Amino acid sequence: MSATLDRAIRTVRTRRDPRTPPRREARQMRRLERLAHAASAVSVAPVGYATRPVTADALVHRSCSTCPPGSRCCGSYTAFCCTLPGGNNFGCPPNTFVGGWWQCNYGKAALCGTTNMRYYLDCSMNPGAACPGGCHCGNQSCANFKTCCVVFRYGNCNTHIPHVTPIQCRLVTCVIPCRIGCLDCNCSVAVDQHTCLHEAGCL
Repeated sequence: MSATLDRAIRTVRTRRDPRTPPRREARQMRRLERLAHAASAVSVAPVGYATRPVTADALVHRSCSTCPPGSRCCGSYTAFCCTLPGGNNFGCPPNTFVGGWWQCNYGKAALCGTTNMRYYLDCSMNPGAACPGGCHCGNQSCANFKTCCVVFRYGNCNTHIPHVTPIQCRLVTCVIPCRIGCLDCNCSVAVDQHTCLHEAGCL
């Protein structure tokens, strides 16, 4: 329960009028509860609550408000597939497709340390498919990037699918994706050097 909601409930209990009928008191409680949730939503993501057609409950649920400042879940990147329950770095999860890829120059000793180049693949939801659990921290951990939150597409893979859908997770390969036939990617290059700083123990 949020501190805002807790204060609202304690206020009602403190000021309770013994003459107030039970049904009326219940309505007051529900109204204060809705106001408290809305206040929490505005404090967590004021722009999102003001501009997006979602309920306050949904916005509070989808925020990183339970994570410490600077947590990966509060960033703008998507979780590695291997950090999700049942996931790995060998293929996209069910009901997803490779929506695009980008690259970065890698200079560390982990995966792709011998090739000095990493290629990232976005696993986007199939059109019409629901993202498991909605927008949340990967595997419910603040230490993981978020999943099902970012709606974006580079568009250099599976171009026969025109839709832009939420990205469930991303894969890493050391071979340029347009040379891997089963991925159906072209060789249009996108670059994001920041992602080469991202690591996960499961890669």
